[in-house]
Amino acid sequence: MASDTVIWTFLPGLDGTAQLSDGIKEVLPSETHAEFIELPSSGKQDYDSLTDWLDKKIAHGKKRLLIAESFSGPLVLRWAEQRPHEVVGIVLVTSFCDAPLNPGIALLPLRPLFMVKTPRHTLRHFLIGEDASEAEVSQVSSVVQAIPSATLTKRVRAILELIENDSPVLDQVPMMILQAQSDNLIPWEAQRKLEACYPNARTHWIESPHLMLYRFPEQCIQRIAEFASELGQGQKKDGSISSPPH
Repeated sequence: MASDTVIWTFLPGLDGTAQLSDGIKEVLPSETHAEFIELPSSGKQDYDSLTDWLDKKIAHGKKRLLIAESFSGPLVLRWAEQRPHEVVGIVLVTSFCDAPLNPGIALLPLRPLFMVKTPRHTLRHFLIGEDASEAEVSQVSSVVQAIPSATLTKRVRAILELIENDSPVLDQVPMMILQAQSDNLIPWEAQRKLEACYPNARTHWIESPHLMLYRFPEQCIQRIAEFASELGQGQKKDGSISSPPH
């Protein structure tokens, strides 16, 4: 691999695995060098600890386009602050930068995930959409059920401990935000907070449920590839934002 090769580094959502990434892998541009990071399934799950873990996990001295889904958003922001010269850009997918204003209400969708078997209608409504196939529901259900309950609890706690003012200032790192138009998991105010926290990021809204990379990999990769191409051409992100049709 050439020293100037950019690695697309994908980090997962709350499940912490790459088990839902097959669709993304199938539509990656042929010349892309990609890696899919899986979070530790046990141990500390707070963002500071995970940042230290990630710094030891991945090779240094490589140029990376960081692509973080949901839970991993705050993680890559913190890692990018530590190693800005290794990060050519960041893509945040259905993510956030702050704890919800009303945790009791905002975290209601997560409660069924702690059940022995999460109801299929819950998975459809909050994660993968009402039009998801039975096979897709079964796959997501299997992944969700495999998350150790203690680990899931720690990750939810890490989200609740987020403070917007702690979000790293990354003005020199090009950024793109992919928001899900029909996200029933991330509160609307959390989506807007992320945009406000990083006003220079380019934001795109896609008609999708929360698991956007899983349900609509082609649309996501198209946006990411366009972003990566602009970075390769040295174009500066101008902060243009496309707002949702509300």
